Amino acid sequence: MDEDLITWFCAYTPLELLTAAGLKPVRSFGDPDRIDDSDAFLHPAICPYVRSCLAQAMQEEGPHHAVFVNSCDGMRRLHDAWKDLFPDGFVFLLDLPRNVGKSGERMLAGEYRHLLEALRSWRGREISHAEIKAACRAREELRREYIRAAEGAGGGERLLLARHFQSAPQDAASPAATRGPAATAPGAGRGVPVLLTGNILNPAGMVSLLEEAGARVVWADLCNGDRAFAAPTLAEGESLGEVLGALAAAYLARPHCARMLDGERRHRTLVENALRAGARGIIYASLKFCDSYLYEYPRTREMLQREGIPVLRLESDYADGHAGQVLTRVEAFLEMIS
Repeated sequence: MDEDLITWFCAYTPLELLTAAGLKPVRSFGDPDRIDDSDAFLHPAICPYVRSCLAQAMQEEGPHHAVFVNSCDGMRRLHDAWKDLFPDGFVFLLDLPRNVGKSGERMLAGEYRHLLEALRSWRGREISHAEIKAACRAREELRREYIRAAEGAGGGERLLLARHFQSAPQDAASPAATRGPAATAPGAGRGVPVLLTGNILNPAGMVSLLEEAGARVVWADLCNGDRAFAAPTLAEGESLGEVLGALAAAYLARPHCARMLDGERRHRTLVENALRAGARGIIYASLKFCDSYLYEYPRTREMLQREGIPVLRLESDYADGHAGQVLTRVEAFLEMIS
């Protein structure tokens, strides 16, 4: 196994710092078909994505280097189990503020500095602010490449593209260079346009079912969809402190997930994206046991109803063996908004 590979899980992971350290960050999407393999280490009543990531790692050889973001209890439990199971790997837990103002930016910049210090100690070399700025520029080019490749693509295709751009080492061949525009794919442009929001969904599960029912996902506001590519994380500055501060501000300025406190801004962004993309309704789909999305949904539904935007709530267990049971609900929703 490549000793430079390092696994990450949350869209708030500062990939630029890992790249600047000479590492190849690869996002884990877990193995939804082997979720139960992790039951000896993680309770079955926690996030199925977290459980699937551990199940997949248990099947793989290698040092299991990983960076975790302390974004929820499930992710903390994954960190604890990972550290216990793979003691020889580099493992770091990065705290994430809930507030997105100046205090949050200072805290996150401090966490980035702690991560840099741990990387320096592990890799045995300094990491300069010039290397971080170069990594930012490379990431920005990758982000723009994703946007070009995803133009006109449907939901499942968007998620597979995002998976490629988040999983392939940065120096891998670009898929955009080897495939035509996604809008020319069979079926592109057909179906009832909807905006899909939530945390992490399985492109071969729930998202595939939506398309089977006749939906056309025009924007995937998901942790493993368009959200991570919606805004740049370019950082400038003449010192390490300035660059880390700018990087923290850029990450907190991106569209939020439900875990962050600035709910009003997230709601505004949802409405703006739905109107811009021409969505006739919003499908709010999230993984089981995700408290952040369970708590947020009533407020989101109320806000969308005020705006006159129809919304359908769905729940996923990530493997989505039951997805066919909600097909009738999805078809009825699409008929209502078409």
